[in-house]
Order: sequence, then structure tokens, then C-alpha cells
Amino acid sequence: MLTEAEEVIYARAAVACEAATAADLPGSFSAWREDGLFVVLATAPGLRFLRTITGVTEANLPRAVRLAGASCWNGDPPTLVLPPGLFPGAGLVPIGVRPIATLPLAFAASDADVDDSPDLDVFLRVLLGGYESDDVVTAFMAAEHADPRIRRSLLMENGVPISAAALSAHGSGVVLGGSATPREHRGKGAQARLLLHGLTAAAREGRRFAVATAAEGSPSLSNLRRAGARVHLRQAFRLG
Repeated sequence: MLTEAEEVIYARAAVACEAATAADLPGSFSAWREDGLFVVLATAPGLRFLRTITGVTEANLPRAVRLAGASCWNGDPPTLVLPPGLFPGAGLVPIGVRPIATLPLAFAASDADVDDSPDLDVFLRVLLGGYESDDVVTAFMAAEHADPRIRRSLLMENGVPISAAALSAHGSGVVLGGSATPREHRGKGAQARLLLHGLTAAAREGRRFAVATAAEGSPSLSNLRRAGARVHLRQAFRLG
């Protein structure tokens, strides 16, 4: 399941790279598969977190390490993300964890007031207001979430949008992300309600599972755990 989940996350990253390229954002963006690995490369300094190699197994680990040292990274190697229990040899430095959550889908009743066809500008205002990111990340997220392959939802309260969430479908799975609530509307359980709404919508379409990534210790990861997610604490490494 972990490799399948990483493949779905990779598919979403490929969409984001295509959207960023189409929006003519600074730098270059690319995503490709190689020997079972999923590779994402972004050259903009503020988007270094995108530079990853996932899909690593015991069989392709040597290839992943060689690829991390390739010339395409221009001396700034990517993050190599390994599944729990897979330990690299010498030359890799641990830099923390990269959690990935998987959730089975099931129908569930929801009384949330959700707009599934929101105005794009309103959606981006709520989403980006919740993230409070810098200009480089904001521009990248705006390009990604404006792509027609991304499904956008707003949680409404008395006619006012208070939280935003997006998902994208890739084969039998869906990616939940991004998702954010502006500071003035936090503490109302908005993200949990949008999460339930998204899971139910995906189940109705016949999808099999949902995937999301979130930082360890974040409210988003807590919401995923409460929703029944299985969280894989993947280990992140860089070349020493």
C-alpha cells in the first residue's frame, strides 16, 4: 500500500509541476519515473521541499542513491524518502520524517455546508490565507490549485467561506491536499468536516483509498489520525 500511495502522491506532484510550468513560474519543474522510483525536481530555491525521490524499496535503493548524486540536481541533492524499516548505507544523513497517511474510503453522512464549485479567486483567497506562505510558495500553490484537474471545495458558515480543501483523483486513489483554514476561523472543526466530505465524495466515485501528506505534529496530521488514517513515518535523508 505504501508504494501505491507514493505513486498517487507523485501523480499529484506531476500535475503541480505541469501547472507551474504553464503559469511560467520562475525556475523549472519536472517529474519522472525511473526504475520504480518517483522523482520530482524544482529549481526555484524557495521550493526545495519539492525535490524528492520516493518509491524506494530494498531492490532499487542503490539506484536511488546514485540518482540523488546525479548532475541534474546541480550540486543540491534531493530528499531521499525511505519507507519505515529500510535503512540506507553510509553517505546518507537523516533529516527527519515525511509522514504519509492512507485512508480507506466509506460512505458517511455529513451535514457540512460545502460549495464544490466555488469561484476560483475566492477559493484561492481562503486557501492561501490559511497557509500564510511566502510569495514563492503562494505562487506555486495558486498555479497548482487553479489547474482544472484539481477539485476545489469551500466550507461555508452563514454564507461565508471559512475553510478550503482540494483533492485530485489518480487511478483508484485520491490525494487530499491542500487544505487550510484562515486564522480567524480556526478551532471550529472545519478541516475535519471538509475531510469527511472529501472522503465521502471519493467513495461515491468508486475510488479505493485516499492519501495525504502532513508535517509530524501538525493539526492536519491529527485530523487524519482521528479520521482513521494509517500514518507511515517515512524517513528522510540527504547525501552527506
